[in-house]
Amino acid sequence: MKVNWYKVLQFGAVFVGGMIGGIGRYEVGLWVNSNSLLATTVVNIVGCFLLTFNIYGLDLVIDLPNWLILGFGTGVVGAFTTFSTFALLVVQQMQQPLVATGFLILNLVGGFFTALLGYGAARLMDRGKRVW
Repeated sequence: MKVNWYKVLQFGAVFVGGMIGGIGRYEVGLWVNSNSLLATTVVNIVGCFLLTFNIYGLDLVIDLPNWLILGFGTGVVGAFTTFSTFALLVVQQMQQPLVATGFLILNLVGGFFTALLGYGAARLMDRGKRVW
């Protein structure tokens, strides 16, 4: 069987990125109560900014290899943000409909606007690519 080393590199980048993102999520959980609505909101909103900034910003300035973008986006940001925790917290808060609705809206609208901020920050960096 022939080994596709580029696929191994991609897998390794996602694996290492996932470890970094998971540690980051754990650290936010130590800073803010890990099972709280606030901790999940913080990581989701920061993650929206980071992912958008990474995709549109860093790639505009530096010609990054695809495996590195994959490692940061899928690995770091994917492990840092926690959609399953977000969904679970919405369901758990259904006994308090206003809290559940507010949490849902804050994450969706806040995530959208921080993604726009990430895109805007990326556009400010658009001064031509440098090869990495």
